[in-house]
Amino acid sequence: MHTGDKQQEYSRAEVAKHDNLESLWVIRGNQVFDLTHFHTDHPGGSDMLLQFAGQDITEAMRDINIHTHEIHAYRVLKDFYIGNVMAEDCQTYPTAPGGIDEMDCVPKDKFLDLRKPLFMQMWRSQFTKEFYLQEVHRAHHLPQPAVFFANPFLETFTRTPWYVIPIYWLPIITTILVLGAKYEPPNVMMVGFIFGLVSWTLAEYSIHRFIFHYDENLPEGTLAQCAHFLLHGVHHYLPMDPLRLVMPPLLSTFLGLILLGIMCCVFTPGMVHAVSAGLASGYVLYDECHYWLHHGTSSNKHLCQLKTYHLRHHYKDFKAGFGITSDFWDNVFGTQFTNSK
Repeated sequence: MHTGDKQQEYSRAEVAKHDNLESLWVIRGNQVFDLTHFHTDHPGGSDMLLQFAGQDITEAMRDINIHTHEIHAYRVLKDFYIGNVMAEDCQTYPTAPGGIDEMDCVPKDKFLDLRKPLFMQMWRSQFTKEFYLQEVHRAHHLPQPAVFFANPFLETFTRTPWYVIPIYWLPIITTILVLGAKYEPPNVMMVGFIFGLVSWTLAEYSIHRFIFHYDENLPEGTLAQCAHFLLHGVHHYLPMDPLRLVMPPLLSTFLGLILLGIMCCVFTPGMVHAVSAGLASGYVLYDECHYWLHHGTSSNKHLCQLKTYHLRHHYKDFKAGFGITSDFWDNVFGTQFTNSK
């Protein structure tokens, strides 16, 4: 059985009092976990956790009819350990599938120390490609944003709140449309805008699949791993970090200017403005949607399915499910998940 650093003991009656979203505790294998700051990040949603608040979830986590849990889930759970159940309240549980308790199957961390700045650890590392890809796709959870750089100035450029994206990009998009209207009438601008907006969905899928997940073709070596980690690897390593879910404006502007240069060679003035505005609008919707998929809640069935679909990419199979705002292109190119579990 996993043994945490703290040895605080609680009675089952005391744990049962923490049965709401303001204070959500659970018992698993005679150990107590405080999930108060995790419920909004839970892949199954807050409502799923609330059903078991204050209760023993040992067998519920093994019940595939409730919600499938793999070793990654137990790894995350360990981060919220606060103590043990008092000796007189301890229970004996049925043998785990496979005969070994799931907590004992969680590999010991040999990758990065989350208490220290991450970038220099990566820079000084000598991980093999196989080990790096294995570890970076094992999700971890922190109650606060991780630290990339010890230098506060550099650290600032790695943190982007979700609301910065529309504040930064919407005035730019508006300006582009106003300038484009000098060259083309509104109906032509609308066609170009819609074309750009729809084109973004394919760009979103392609970037995620072929650039962010350039995993198998990643060269050996620390430099390649650092680039992969900064571009997308850290998002799989810490999928719920609230300040690393949208792209920093400095990087998105740089990439956008490169794309704009290419489009200027393809489209006429006016049309290039319309298509650019459509692509940029699609990007803004994508980034905001991506943040919501990780931290938002909704009673809307479609949105809940979209959230489950994306979190499955993180917690189940990172080699499938590359669509963010929809699964359309996954279905077209055959990269949808292979089963429903």
